[in-house]
Amino acid sequence: MKKLTANWGLKLASLIFAAIVWFLITNINDPVTSVRYTNIPVTLKNTNLITDQGQVYTVLDNSDVISSVTIFAPRSIIDSLTQNNIIASADIQDLSSLNTVSINVSTNKYSDKIENITPSSTVVKLSVERKASKSLALSATTSGTLADGYVIGDVSTEQNMIRISGPESIINSVKYAAVDVDVTGFTSNIGTDADIVLYDANGDPIDGSLVSMNIKTVRVNVVIYETKYVPLSFVVKGEPVIGYIPTGEVESNPSQIMIAGRGSTLVGINEIKIDDNAVDVTGYTGNLTASIDVSKYLPSGVTFGDSDYNGMAAVVVHIERAATRTLDVSIDRVQLENTVDDFKIYVDDTEYDSVSLTLEGLSDTLDGINPASLTGTVDVEQIMEDNNLTALSEGTYSAAVNWDLPAAVTVKNPVEVYVKVEKKN
Repeated sequence: MKKLTANWGLKLASLIFAAIVWFLITNINDPVTSVRYTNIPVTLKNTNLITDQGQVYTVLDNSDVISSVTIFAPRSIIDSLTQNNIIASADIQDLSSLNTVSINVSTNKYSDKIENITPSSTVVKLSVERKASKSLALSATTSGTLADGYVIGDVSTEQNMIRISGPESIINSVKYAAVDVDVTGFTSNIGTDADIVLYDANGDPIDGSLVSMNIKTVRVNVVIYETKYVPLSFVVKGEPVIGYIPTGEVESNPSQIMIAGRGSTLVGINEIKIDDNAVDVTGYTGNLTASIDVSKYLPSGVTFGDSDYNGMAAVVVHIERAATRTLDVSIDRVQLENTVDDFKIYVDDTEYDSVSLTLEGLSDTLDGINPASLTGTVDVEQIMEDNNLTALSEGTYSAAVNWDLPAAVTVKNPVEVYVKVEKKN
């Protein structure tokens, strides 16, 4: 017993010295060090405590990601850890009156060996609002430039409504939803799926990540038409006051338009013919002017190819005072038609060898008529009808001459000739 208690002070000093040596050796071989990890995501727990109350939350300032976490632990522990071992969470049960939630950071292994964990941020900041929903009409637009000679026809979506929900302030700021299709270089119809974008009243896009949509993409169909330039033509109706005549000149602005449609439709269209009551010259003594809606006369399957054209045409029908000219036309210029084989039928020129023909029309046209080039005809069947004959018989008949005249030239006074009918031997 005396041996155990003898020199106890020396023994105690030896024990303390041994502990110090062990501590030094341990720290020299496995010293405490640190490591820094970045962008650690924070898991939110019990979020149903917000959503069950008809509310939604939005994480502010990207605070659900810790920019850096520093761990202090022995080197052997540090060497065995990775970023995946760091667990960061925030429990909504701890939501403060300022809508912040404390972040708890730990590791999923060696947590008892770690001396300290220091995150760069300690709270998640939330915006908590009432949840709102609404429905929006879905519109479709196109961007880019088609190949030359083609235009956009109809643009449609397979669904025309969407329903959105999310924080009330954001939902209230959404004014419309739209999709856009790039048509650059296309020459045929397009069918594609396009992302739906939400816009505010200023036409600026809204961050869709904060909003739930019943659909995020929609099928868009874009019809692409070929184009073609065609002239406008007008049917002039009625007759001006006696002594006046349409010149045949009809001006329009525009004089031609670009139309669009399927190539198979356009190939057979060479003009747009307009038969409109606005182009009725009855009672006019001067030019007629009118404004006509051309869209009413587009063929089926055809539309305007220029989106800037309003569809209206300004029309002027030129009317001039009529001129007259009297010509002496040789009887030889009068021919017979519908003759009967059993009879010799001819124009009698024994009393006169020419007739006086007074014509009415535009002075320039009348001046260009050569009496030696005019031709007239007498219809034998018309002679029989005018004389109530069921069968042609011999005799001399007075018959009206029908003249082959230029357009817009008329006979002012009818001309008649004698036609002799003789039985053949």
